[in-house]
Amino acid sequence: MPKFKVIAHRRVHKFIQELKDEKLKNTIKDAIAKLEDYPLALREMNVEKVKGLEKTFRIRISKYRVIFFVDKTEGTIYVTHAEARKRVYKKLG
Repeated sequence: MPKFKVIAHRRVHKFIQELKDEKLKNTIKDAIAKLEDYPLALREMNVEKVKGLEKTFRIRISKYRVIFFVDKTEGTIYVTHAEARKRVYKKLG
């Protein structure tokens, strides 16, 4: 099965860089890296579809959420947001 190309928005890189908790930082980076193995990776992570948005999913990592969009025709996954749960859904809607 071909690997998907994962592209993270610069706001995601900035969020990860500003995190002080190294363990959380590594957990988020690992979750984003695992997305290359889409859709197999979804089974081992806490992933659900985001209601109201097509082809958009979220990964739950403690109180944080990583939002990503899947484009199967291009074989690309776009990681659009990484933020605390209470803020991330406000930015989407």
